[in-house]
Amino acid sequence: MNAPKKVIIICCLLQAVLCRKFSITLPESVEALRGLCVLIPCSFQIEERYDAYLWGNPTGIWLKDGTNAENNKVFNSKEDTKNKIKGQITGDLLMKNCTTIFYDIRQSDRGTYYFRLEAMGGLKNTYTTSVSVRFQESPISPSITLYKEDQGEVEDHNEVVEGTSLSLICSARSPCPFNPPIIIWNFLPEERRQEQNHNTSFSSSKLNFNATHLHHGLDFICTATYQLQNHNKSVQRSYTLHVLYGPRNISVSVSPSDSVLLGSSVSLSCSSDANPAVLNYTWYRENGEQIGTRDHLTINKTDSTHSGLYYCRAQNQHGDQNTSVFLDVQYGPRNTSVSVSPSDSVLLGSSVSLSCSSDANPAVLNYTWYRENGEQIGTGDHLTINMTDSTHSGLYYCRAQNQHGDQNTSVFLDVQYAPKVSPSSSCNSTQDLIMCSCEVRGNPSPKLQWSLSDQTSSIIREESVNNTTLRSSISVHQSFTDMLTLQCVGSNNLGTDTQLFYIKKVPHHSNKVVDVSSVLIGAAVGASVMMILCGLFLWLRRVKPSQSGPGDRAGLILDNKAVGQEEGGESVYANKQVSSESLHYSTVMFPNRAGSEIKGTSSLTAEYSTVRHGSKQKNEKRNTETEAKESDTELIGHSDGAESLYAQVKPRKVESVKNSIN
Repeated sequence: MNAPKKVIIICCLLQAVLCRKFSITLPESVEALRGLCVLIPCSFQIEERYDAYLWGNPTGIWLKDGTNAENNKVFNSKEDTKNKIKGQITGDLLMKNCTTIFYDIRQSDRGTYYFRLEAMGGLKNTYTTSVSVRFQESPISPSITLYKEDQGEVEDHNEVVEGTSLSLICSARSPCPFNPPIIIWNFLPEERRQEQNHNTSFSSSKLNFNATHLHHGLDFICTATYQLQNHNKSVQRSYTLHVLYGPRNISVSVSPSDSVLLGSSVSLSCSSDANPAVLNYTWYRENGEQIGTRDHLTINKTDSTHSGLYYCRAQNQHGDQNTSVFLDVQYGPRNTSVSVSPSDSVLLGSSVSLSCSSDANPAVLNYTWYRENGEQIGTGDHLTINMTDSTHSGLYYCRAQNQHGDQNTSVFLDVQYAPKVSPSSSCNSTQDLIMCSCEVRGNPSPKLQWSLSDQTSSIIREESVNNTTLRSSISVHQSFTDMLTLQCVGSNNLGTDTQLFYIKKVPHHSNKVVDVSSVLIGAAVGASVMMILCGLFLWLRRVKPSQSGPGDRAGLILDNKAVGQEEGGESVYANKQVSSESLHYSTVMFPNRAGSEIKGTSSLTAEYSTVRHGSKQKNEKRNTETEAKESDTELIGHSDGAESLYAQVKPRKVESVKNSIN
């Protein structure tokens, strides 16, 4: 920079310092409230040559609506009693500060005010720059400004994102510094920090907090209260905050209900609180399968697989949220089944447990057990049966029921037992032929076999009565010499039962036979001989009842023997020692007249025997009584004499014979 330019700049600076003029700094206007004071900020400058006079106790004067020092004077800092307006110069005139306060402003005090400075040495100057005092009946509403911690003042739509640290500043005019307005907020968030600030013209309150979704749409109201002489005046300003946040309070509603009957339809609706509104709704099952993309989801013809959790996901640009609802598809019992423990094939005398189960929603309320004849035998999902009788075999039904329906199912219990020969098994005899019938009952179905003197004989006829009963018959010619053992054996995998028929043939002695016709002829010889012979004969019969009577006779002895599998199926014959509890005795009666012949089907020649079952004691008693009363009884004993078996044989005539025996 050259020297001439430097000189010019220095001269200008010196002129600004040395060439001072009278000047004043005032606001264009101030607001004054009725009954309050008003502050007029003021500062001035004087010409340098008057600086020395300023120290001589200067006077500050305010002129109203004109610059005439006499006519327009309303305030003199040294004449308090004569002033038209009460006030005080709070500034230091020596420091060129002319700030002034006017008290108790009235409507007549409004106007244009000029400042005049007077001091020693003839220093008198009225400044031409003025300030306008405006009169307000009511205070002006405060202002609210939003600030973000990281961005400063917010101007666009008052929008903030949830979680942002915010400040709201409420500013109210404060015309009277000695009596500033009181500022309060209608809403103070939990994390609130309120700060008050006062300056010469404004009072403010600062509210600090973190924005949440709860603040969205909330009106923050700032109220400024001015304390006047006789009353208070309040003004307020509201500020609505717009907080942006992701979906919240998401919920699902179900129509008609979240409990729906199988086969019906159901609608699900999803809603959420979000700002801005939710952009996307997504439906999916608990396995992650997506099933819809709108706020509504409809399921037609529901089935049991539709039961379970349904999730709705709501999403916007600020986040997402999930919720769920449980859909309960209800239906009556189905897939009802019965399990049997230990097995549905049960040994007689053991117990079995039946358990009934069913798929139902809600769960089965009642289980009922009954037989196929309709008889109810139990309730509850478990049933225990003691299989004490073969009649317990059969179908068992379980009925499952809830409020939406019922269903039945059944199981067949098969009571199994070892074979048992029926007491109805019997033999009939003629002179040359013995016919025996044997009936065996058992489960599993038994097999029946005949054995003749330890030799298997062919079955003449076999008849299946039912699944558990088998009947068979056999015919045997009386061609044996002494003792015939006829054995009926019924067996299955659980055991064996045997019926033994012992047949003993009595030899025929022709030289000892007393024929009835001979007796009749002898009667003609002489009554005395006849009476002697008859008496002798009767006496001999009483003494030796075992001697044979007239004619050929065959004795049939019926014995029942049950043999379990553990006994090995051994046959027990009459010549073995057997306890009375294990044997069943029968009285077999079939007579043959001496000299009679079986011819064709004559009703007068066919004779049969019947088998009567009874205990050994009863048979012995009966036979003893018979010995005392009848003379045609024959004793037949076992070969070893270990036990005595009796057969009482009586003749009877049959009027007709349906079958011919040759």
